[in-house]
Amino acid sequence: MLVVVGFKKIYMGGYQMSELSVLKERKGRIAYIILNRPEKLNALNNQLLTELDQALNEIEQDDSISVVIIKGSGRAFSVGYDVGKYSHPTVTEDRDKLEEFTKRWLRIWAFPKPIIAQVHGYALAGGTQLLASCDFVITAENAKFGFPSLPLGGGFVGIYWGWHIGHQRAKLLDLTAGSRITGIEATEYGFAARCFKEDELEDKTLEIAKGIAKTPLDILKLKKQAHNRVMDIQGFRTSVMFGPEQDAIIHTTEGIQSIREKINELGLKSTIQWFNEQEI
Repeated sequence: MLVVVGFKKIYMGGYQMSELSVLKERKGRIAYIILNRPEKLNALNNQLLTELDQALNEIEQDDSISVVIIKGSGRAFSVGYDVGKYSHPTVTEDRDKLEEFTKRWLRIWAFPKPIIAQVHGYALAGGTQLLASCDFVITAENAKFGFPSLPLGGGFVGIYWGWHIGHQRAKLLDLTAGSRITGIEATEYGFAARCFKEDELEDKTLEIAKGIAKTPLDILKLKKQAHNRVMDIQGFRTSVMFGPEQDAIIHTTEGIQSIREKINELGLKSTIQWFNEQEI
């Protein structure tokens, strides 16, 4: 199988694939963007996001491609941001960095060609911002969608959910650290358009993409823009752009600082266990 990434060609089968964090494949008028950090469950780091931007730029310029499918390699779609060590930014620095992420998700939302998120395994935290910015989510029944295991922020991820599943369900999941729903529940809630058994997901998603790609590209672009304008009138863009400010403010609270201190004392896994064992 030949995978093309930018101007590089990587042959798979008998050779180590690549250190690239995003791969591209092509099937007729369908382009695949594959998140390729399987050992990290496709956590979103700077390299992956930069390569994602490059892949989208190339696909946008290629009029022989009508539909994009974003999926993850390995055991997950994406478990969210690869946060690493906390760097203690100022509120303004924090807001500016979070705004960069938001603008990237808005770019995906406004991308002129339809984008499908094909979800298997885990789709958590920032990974759900990515898929919520796509036009359609097609998921495996046993996939797990959800929020971080510790309440280390707020107002950044959950507001994307509200547009798909309604505000009550979004609040309930967002305010409960570590909450999870299955692919079946995500479809019932309206976060996903369709769900299939995991072994059928690849073929069924491609079948849906081919059905969309039969419509001429100029019509697809105008139809997508019309739907997005309705969401714009309802305030989608304004609401998600508010998220970075809210999240940056929350990062300064005593509650967040106490959890970070506990992580420094116990480590992440032990802190999650400590958090879940609290008596209320």
